[in-house]
Amino acid sequence: MSNQGNINRKILAKICWIPAADGGREHPPLGPRYSTVARFDKEAEKWPHEAWSVVAEFKEELDRSSGILAELRFLVKEAPSHLLEPGSKFELYEGRRVVARGEVLKDGVKPSTRKIRTRASAEMQETH
Repeated sequence: MSNQGNINRKILAKICWIPAADGGREHPPLGPRYSTVARFDKEAEKWPHEAWSVVAEFKEELDRSSGILAELRFLVKEAPSHLLEPGSKFELYEGRRVVARGEVLKDGVKPSTRKIRTRASAEMQETH
C-alpha cells in the first residue's frame, strides 16, 4: 500500500474515554470529528519523538463504559500503515495527558460512495 493511501484509508476502531477522575477528559469531544496525537503500542519506544496524528469520525456510541466506535485515519500520508492493522492498540493524547485508549477492530472501512441527491438535482431530473 502506498503512503498516499494512509490519509484515505479508514479503519474501524473502538475508543474508550478515560474519566476525569483518572486523569482523562471531563466529557468526550462534542463534535462528530476529533483529531489528536496517538501513541501506538507497536511503536511505543519511539514516543514522543515520533508521534502520529489521527482523525476520528464518531459513528456509534456503545455505552458510557464501553466507549464509541469511530472511523480512524491518519492526518498525514507519511504515517506508517502497519499501525492501523486489526488488533493494534493505541492511546490518544491531549498534550501529555492520556485521554482515551483504543483498539483497531477492522480494516477496510470504505468512504461512502453513495451520491447525495440535493433538492436542485432532483428538481432538474423531474423537469427533463
